[in-house]
Amino acid sequence: MTIPVYRLPIGIECSSNNGKVRVSGDRGLVIFDSVSKLYRKGNIVVFLPYLTPYYSSIFTQAILGVILGYTIELQLKGIGYRVRQEEGKLIFSLGYSRPVVLDIPEDVSVKLTKKTFLLKSANYSILQNFATTIRSYRFPDSYKGGGVLYAKEVLVCKEGKKT
Repeated sequence: MTIPVYRLPIGIECSSNNGKVRVSGDRGLVIFDSVSKLYRKGNIVVFLPYLTPYYSSIFTQAILGVILGYTIELQLKGIGYRVRQEEGKLIFSLGYSRPVVLDIPEDVSVKLTKKTFLLKSANYSILQNFATTIRSYRFPDSYKGGGVLYAKEVLVCKEGKKT
């Protein structure tokens, strides 16, 4: 059996302490829990006991996140749907009687345009969780196609009532 060895790119720092693995780079910092201890020699990293496939994929996502970063683009489709940013909060007008207010996680940065907004982060799990939370407030309608959509998402609308 071969030992799984990870080679770190230049400029990436990796350490473990008290069951937490910390990966930092140009785009940010990612911290995740792990039972394994990290042993490092130069740019070679070995985890003992070996990482399970789940934690191995999280470690790979963390490396890619601190090198390249992750982005998710969402768009608002519908009459009167708007978003604005105030003091670390996103305020959505989604057709409800009151606006929907969400706190922006500290690892996520937001860039707004009129009907689209871009979420950026080094930590993919936090980014995906935040995008799903936003989307859950106005899931795309299957008849008209309105709601919060991913940028390249194609909706197939159902046929209306036949008379």
